[in-house]
Amino acid sequence: MLPYFRKSENNTRLNNEYHGVGGDMNVTQQIQHNPLTRAFIRAWQELGIDFNADVNGAQQDGVTFYDVTQRNARRESAATAFLRPAMKRPNLTVITKAQATKLLVEGNNVVGVEYRRGRRTHVARADGEVVLSGGAVNSPRLLMLSGIGPADHLRSVNVDVVHDLPGVGQNFQDHIDVNIIAETTPVSYNQEDRLDRAIRHMIQYLLYKTGPMTICIAETGAFIRSSDEVEAPDVQIHCLPVINIDHGRQRRKGHGVTINTCHLRPRSIGSVGLRSANPEDPPLIDPNYLGDSEGYDWKTSIEGFRRGRRLLQTEALGPYIKHEYMPGAHVTTDEEIKGYIREWSRTDYHPVGSCAMGSGEDAVVDTQLRVRGLDNLRVIDASIMPKLISGNTQAPSIMIGEKGAAIMRAGKLV
Repeated sequence: MLPYFRKSENNTRLNNEYHGVGGDMNVTQQIQHNPLTRAFIRAWQELGIDFNADVNGAQQDGVTFYDVTQRNARRESAATAFLRPAMKRPNLTVITKAQATKLLVEGNNVVGVEYRRGRRTHVARADGEVVLSGGAVNSPRLLMLSGIGPADHLRSVNVDVVHDLPGVGQNFQDHIDVNIIAETTPVSYNQEDRLDRAIRHMIQYLLYKTGPMTICIAETGAFIRSSDEVEAPDVQIHCLPVINIDHGRQRRKGHGVTINTCHLRPRSIGSVGLRSANPEDPPLIDPNYLGDSEGYDWKTSIEGFRRGRRLLQTEALGPYIKHEYMPGAHVTTDEEIKGYIREWSRTDYHPVGSCAMGSGEDAVVDTQLRVRGLDNLRVIDASIMPKLISGNTQAPSIMIGEKGAAIMRAGKLV
């Protein structure tokens, strides 16, 4: 898979075994870093964690300034990097404000897709293959709405069974975040969206492509090991130089820093199911966070929380920290930390696994990403990962797209 990671990348800093240049996705260094971010780097080194200039290279351990997907100081997405440059091609039609509702199956052949746009229902028929790239929620959801999935579950929501495939919607995995928030001196990005400051930042960005409008908030992070027994980093800790409560939905006056801790290799397995046969009904998503029977996920999440909290007592961050706001210094025991995690933990937006690749009866796709038991249908997105990776999922998802395209074009595994 490494060649397909490199193929998509245009790295402005690195060109080596692990990083490519000339690809469509621009990867570069951030333009600026907050003083809290720089102190975070020094704090980890104070605690014995080395600086690592490339956590996406030969070794993951260490603290680093994150690279970002930006081009000309603006966010680079899969749309700007891959889709928009291809919009003029005659063999591409992009239909927006539409919802796929059903795959069309004739015998064992998938021949098209039914979709709604406004109040009208449309059909797109395929001359070749149909590819699902809806992600770990929408790909299994569309399969099940089409009668492809666990037969008992489909019957329970009054969907006619077209193809009994037990693994669809199973094996759902996601990273869970636990935040530690401290109030700081006036150095964070809080209050920078105030109207007068926002206007100033906009002018700075338009004239010089610098300033707070170029930031990604998660400017730096560390990959660490929760114990000496683990074979690779199993905890990722971000530094966000801003107060971030409930995904930013709750506002708080003042300045602060958020230490975001994440258990990278959870053993808890969830699922995606249907609420009903109506495509307009939202799916049932059960990530089953911290649900493993042996308590391994709880143990690692609590240890990651404690390691993140130690940062607030370092000399490097000391000049900026006023006091711990959430959960507060009074929360110390494992049970107290568990209670805080139950109330305030959140998704890291890394769902995978619900159309897992494999060879067993629970597998949904084979190693060429073809849906087992059907012809002319593939799933090419993060849902095919059998296991959640130990990091962010954007680059691996793009790699899966590159690899899947190569497989389809070659007509064989390459």
